[in-house]
Parts: sequence; structure tokens; C-alpha cells
Amino acid sequence: MDLKTEILLIDDHPMIVEAVCRILDGMSQIATVDTANTGDDAISLIKSRSYGLYIVDVSLPDISGFELIDIIRKKDEDARIIIHTMHEEVWYVNRLINAGVNAIVLKASDPVEIRNAVINVLDGEVYTCPRFERIKQKLQASIDKIHPKDRPTKREQEILSFLAKGLSTNEIANELGISQNTVETFRKRLIQKFDAKNGIDLVMKAHQKGWVE
Repeated sequence: MDLKTEILLIDDHPMIVEAVCRILDGMSQIATVDTANTGDDAISLIKSRSYGLYIVDVSLPDISGFELIDIIRKKDEDARIIIHTMHEEVWYVNRLINAGVNAIVLKASDPVEIRNAVINVLDGEVYTCPRFERIKQKLQASIDKIHPKDRPTKREQEILSFLAKGLSTNEIANELGISQNTVETFRKRLIQKFDAKNGIDLVMKAHQKGWVE
């Protein structure tokens, strides 16, 4: 690219900021790198000027990185955004996929992945680091094992809904007017039916399929 890019790096971990800055400083495509350690600092910079690229950590001390992305998008719907996060939990993966950003890089990846992401995004490409791709594919393979015939029955759907809300076996039994043993039977049946590792995995799969909020 002929014009060098100004970057805003938003992250509250000093060591991460220092490491990323070192990588970016060595890139010919980059003009300057401003940094913000909090959401408030980032918002002030976002309001005062425009950047060619934003690198955002989704875990900040005062605001969700996802909220910050919305703020950036409201100012510039075509803003180029890279998510740089330590979160690899299954319940985060789908949210990251649907965040509408240009690249996703996990902090546990090789540091060169930030460089790869910047290069690809500046070239107009979408990029996800290999580590994230492996997690996404593993999750998708798990979801794909659920067939239409496995759709939960009305009672199973009720149990799923309460499990998703975090209710205990006793609380679910009281809500439905059934015994705790019956609730446990349904829960174990659902876990087996959907090849889930545990209750959390079950709820995640149900959420991915749109069966629970």
C-alpha cells in the first residue's frame, strides 16, 4: 500500500501491548501505533481521530471489547478491526465468529500471527489464526453430530431452558412439579443424545442450534 496506516491498539496488558508494538514497529505498512489501556481512553481517541486499523482486546477493565467495536462501527462502518484475545472458551467462539470483524487472533498463537493478520486485513482480506480455525472446526464438528431427529422433545426443551438459566436439579424439579430423579434422567438422556461432555457442553450445543437463549 502507498499510504502507511495509523493503528489504535486497545489492550490492558502492558506486556502484550509492548510485544505487539514491537511487531508493528517493524512493519513498513505502519505509520504510527497509538495505545489505550482502558475503554475510556480508547473512546476518547476514537472520537478525536480516525485510524486505519483497530486491534481490540475484548476483555477490558471498564467496558466490553464488543461494545467498543460497536462504538467504532458507529463512527465508521467500514473500519478495519482485528480482535486479539486470550479467550478460547466454547461460549466465546460463536460470539467471536459473529462479531463482524476483519480478523481474529488468539493471544496463545505464535506472535507472528498478529503480523499476518495486519498484512491480510490491509490487503482487504479476512483472517483468522490457525489456532482459532482449529477450535472453530472442532466446535462445528461437534455441532454437526446433532441430527434433525435429535431435536429435543417438549419436555426436554423445558429442561434445556432451565439448565441454560443455571437452575439446579432441585429448582428445575420444583418449577416443573416433577422429581429430582426425573430431572436427572432427562439431563443424562440429553447429554447422551447430543454427545455432550457435560451440562455446559450440552447448553452450548443447544444454543448453537437456537434451542435456548
